[in-house]
Amino acid sequence: MTDLNCQHTAKTPDEFGCDTGQLALCLAEHGASSEDAQAAIRKFGQLLSAAPLRVERLFVSVQPLHPDFRARTYLWLAKDDRVRVIEWPHGLKNRQGYRSSPDHHVHTTGTELRVPDLQNTPPSRCNLYDELRLDGFTDYLIIPLRFSGGTINTLSIATRQPGGFSKGCLVAFRRLADLLAALLERFVAVENLDTALRTYLGRHAGSQVMRGEIRLGEGQLVEAVVLFADLHDFSSLSAQLKPAETVSLLNSYFDCLVAPIEENGGHILKFIGDAVLAFFPVNLPGSPEPRPQEAIAAISQRLNMLNSARMEAGEKALQHGLCLHFGEVLYGNIGSSERLDFTIIGDAVNVASRCLEETHAFGVEYLATEGFVTRFSPENSSHIGTRKLKGITSPVSLHELCPNLT
Repeated sequence: MTDLNCQHTAKTPDEFGCDTGQLALCLAEHGASSEDAQAAIRKFGQLLSAAPLRVERLFVSVQPLHPDFRARTYLWLAKDDRVRVIEWPHGLKNRQGYRSSPDHHVHTTGTELRVPDLQNTPPSRCNLYDELRLDGFTDYLIIPLRFSGGTINTLSIATRQPGGFSKGCLVAFRRLADLLAALLERFVAVENLDTALRTYLGRHAGSQVMRGEIRLGEGQLVEAVVLFADLHDFSSLSAQLKPAETVSLLNSYFDCLVAPIEENGGHILKFIGDAVLAFFPVNLPGSPEPRPQEAIAAISQRLNMLNSARMEAGEKALQHGLCLHFGEVLYGNIGSSERLDFTIIGDAVNVASRCLEETHAFGVEYLATEGFVTRFSPENSSHIGTRKLKGITSPVSLHELCPNLT
C-alpha cells in the first residue's frame, strides 16, 4: 500500500490499530492536504485500506448544487487505486433499482445499512449486492454523511477480508462519520460555489471572481467580438403562452446559442429577457482562440433542428437576429460596492446593440459590421447597407452573413 507520509500513521497496519483519535488525525491531515474531493477520497481509501478495516472499496455520493446533476458519486477501488467520478442528471431519482438500493435506504431513513455476510446473501432486487458478492467482497456498510445544511449524503465501505469488518473497527469508523462529513463538505462547498459562479456569471468571469477579482472598477481593456442576439416577435409569441411555456421557449432558444458560443472561444455574459450578450476576446490571458464564425454555423444548425421539431409539433418556427461587431471593450466589475456585474462596456458594445435592431429592419438573421468583416474575413457575406445608428457618431457599414458560413 502507498505510504501516505502521515506523521500520525504507524509504519505497518498491525501497529496502526483502531485508535479513533489517531485515525481522525490522519484523515484530517490528508483532507487538509488534498486539492479536491477526488484526491481526498483516494487518500481516505488508501488510509482505510491500510488499517485493520481492510477497506477495498470506498464509495461516496453527494448532492451538488448544479443545474444539470442531482448527484455526484466517487468510487475508489484498492485494486487499481483510482477514483471514478460519475455525475447523475436530474430526473433519475426513481430510475430502475434506486428504490431497492442502499442509497435510497439512507436518504429516506437517515440511518446506516450493513450487509455483513455478502457471500451468503441471497439474490435481491439490489444489483449492487450481487456484484459485490461475485467480486469476492464479504462485508458492506453504508452510513449517512450529514452536511451542515441538513443534506444527507452517503458513504459506504466494503472489504474482502474473511469474517468481514470487526466490531471494534466499525465502532471506531462510525465515530469518524462527522469528521468525514466535515472534510468532504469543504470540497463540495468550493465546488458548489464554483458551479454557481460559472452558471450565473459564465466560465471565465466565474473563475475570475473565484480568484478574488471582485474590486469595483477592476477590469482590463481587450479586443473582442461582441455578440448580441434576440428573438424576433418575442412579445407576440409570449402573449400566447403561459409563463412556464415562455420559460421553456426561452430555454430552448438559449440552448441553441450557449454551447456553440462557449465551445468556440466565447463567453456568455448575460441574458436580458429574450436577448443574449456574449463576447469572443482575442487577447485575454487564459481564454481560448475565438472562432465566432464556427459558433454562428453551429447556432444556425441547432436553431434549424429546433425549428424542425417545433413545426412537427405544430408550433411556429422561431426567428432571431444576431449581430457581430469587433472592437475594444472594458471587461471587469461594473456597479457598486454592494452589487457588482462582471461584464463588458464600451463603444463596441453600443454599436453591437444598435446593430441588433437593424436585423429587424433589414429582415435578416445574421448581421456583421465592417469591423468584424475586416478582422475575420468571412467568406459568405454581402454588404447590405450603411446606417446611421442612434447614439453612434459615425455611420456603420453592415453585412449579412450566410447562416452556413465557415
